[in-house]
Amino acid sequence: MKRFKLNVNRISYACVEKGEGPLLLLCHGTFGGKRLMLPQLDHLSCFFRTVAFDWRGHGETGYDPAGWTADDLVEDVATLIGLLGEERAILAGVSQGGAVGMRVALSHPEKVTALVNMCGGPAGPPPAVATSLDEFAKVLAEEHDESVRREAAIDFATRHFHSPGFTEREPSRFATEVDVILSHPRQSVRLLPGVPKSYADITPRLGAIACPTLILWATYEGRPALGAALAAAIPGAELTIISNAGHHVNVEAPEETSAALEKFLRSIPS
Repeated sequence: MKRFKLNVNRISYACVEKGEGPLLLLCHGTFGGKRLMLPQLDHLSCFFRTVAFDWRGHGETGYDPAGWTADDLVEDVATLIGLLGEERAILAGVSQGGAVGMRVALSHPEKVTALVNMCGGPAGPPPAVATSLDEFAKVLAEEHDESVRREAAIDFATRHFHSPGFTEREPSRFATEVDVILSHPRQSVRLLPGVPKSYADITPRLGAIACPTLILWATYEGRPALGAALAAAIPGAELTIISNAGHHVNVEAPEETSAALEKFLRSIPS
C-alpha cells in the first residue's frame, strides 16, 4: 500500500493507494477517516486503482481555519482526480462522501465514470441532528478528560451510525471506528459539522446525474425510505439494501458492502 500527500487547492491531502486499473476514489463520512475505508480498498484494489483519503480537517489532512463547505470538497475531488494523473474516476462514498460524490457528478460530470452513494443524503441534516453534530464536535475539541471524549464518541457513534446491537456483535470494528473519531486534531474537529450544514438541497437536480449509479442503503439507516427515493430520482440508478446495518454501512457490514460495490462496478463497461 502506498501512502502519500497531495497539495489539493492549497490543502495537504493524506492518501493511501493500492491496485491498478481505472481510478476509484473511496470517500469517508463526517468524523470518519480513510482508515474506515480500508476493507473496501483491499477488496476493490484487485480490480481498480483504489485511493482512499482523509477529507479536510480529518486525520492527517490539513484544513482552512476559516472553515470549508461541501462546494469546496466538490472542487477538491475534481482537482484530486487530475493530480492523480487521470481524467475521470469512479466515486464511492459513505455519508458525507456519498453526498459530495453526487454533487461532483452534477458539477463535473465529465470527471465521473460511475457513482456509488452509501447512505448520503441530498440535503442538509434536520435541526436536531445539526445541533447534535455541533455539540459532539465541541466535546471533541474542548474536553480535556480523554475518558469523557471516548464516552461521547461511543455514545454518538452508537446512536447515529449503527444498528441495534452492533457494538456488542463487533466490538473490534466499533473500537477501530471510535479510535478514528478521536484521532482528528482538536483544532479542526470543531469545524467538521460545517460541511453537512452547508449542503444545498440537490433533490430537484438528481435527474441530471447521468453516470451509472448505485445507491447502497441500510435497513437501519435513519432515513429508511430515502435510498429508494434517490434511486428512483437518478436515471437508471440501481438500489442495493444491506440488511441489519446502519448509517456507516461499510463499517458495520464491510464484506457485504465490498461485494455489492464489486458487483456493480465490474458490470460497468470499461
